[in-house]
Amino acid sequence: MARDTTAAPASAWRTGARAGATFVWHTVQGLALAFLLGGGAFFFYLTRLSGPGMPAARAGGAGAVVALLFSPPTLVALLLVLFIGVYAHIGIAYARGRALQRVVSAHGDAVAARAADAIAGRIEAMPRTHGALQRTADWLSVDALSQQLAPVLGQGRMPRMLAGFLIARLPLSDLLADWQAGRAAADTSAAEAGQDPALRALIGRRVGEALHDMAEPSRRPLLLALAAHAVLLAVGLWLTA
Repeated sequence: MARDTTAAPASAWRTGARAGATFVWHTVQGLALAFLLGGGAFFFYLTRLSGPGMPAARAGGAGAVVALLFSPPTLVALLLVLFIGVYAHIGIAYARGRALQRVVSAHGDAVAARAADAIAGRIEAMPRTHGALQRTADWLSVDALSQQLAPVLGQGRMPRMLAGFLIARLPLSDLLADWQAGRAAADTSAAEAGQDPALRALIGRRVGEALHDMAEPSRRPLLLALAAHAVLLAVGLWLTA
């Protein structure tokens, strides 16, 4: 038994270390991409502001400076520099997804089981009025769920990150409505206390679906940002041609 009790924390520590390394590596890649694409396009566009399409850039006087600052090409330059932050945000979000992906691949089944038990326990403990559940504002929090995941994932940011993802992703209102409708259809006079295997199965299935979606980080935000960036740069080049 002693071997089993020490294996879980050691495995959680190794998974957390690998997930942390994955997050750092992909964050660095995301920031490098942000400065390469966002910064590169911005500085390239700056060289176009003195082109033939920008006579105000070559004229002297304060009026020329004001005209340059409020000209459409300058506004395009300001929008282009904002893409550095857009790419950085997308890179960090993708790095977070890859880190969580590593955790799910290592402990997905255990995480799903503990999360389903924790959420189902909170639902079963809700007060009822005439058979209807009365949800309180803090019936399920990131702190409460992360404490249930800690025996599997260890202490630190990873349980909180995963708990926050599940709470944000799970359609809890729809889940409660489906469960109550199923109970009413099955037996309206069923006892309301105790554990409900159907509830745990329902939540476990939804948690598994959310973890599966999380295990496949989407590249769609990056593709949309690249398309918008290319269109904006093309407009800027047309304005300065």
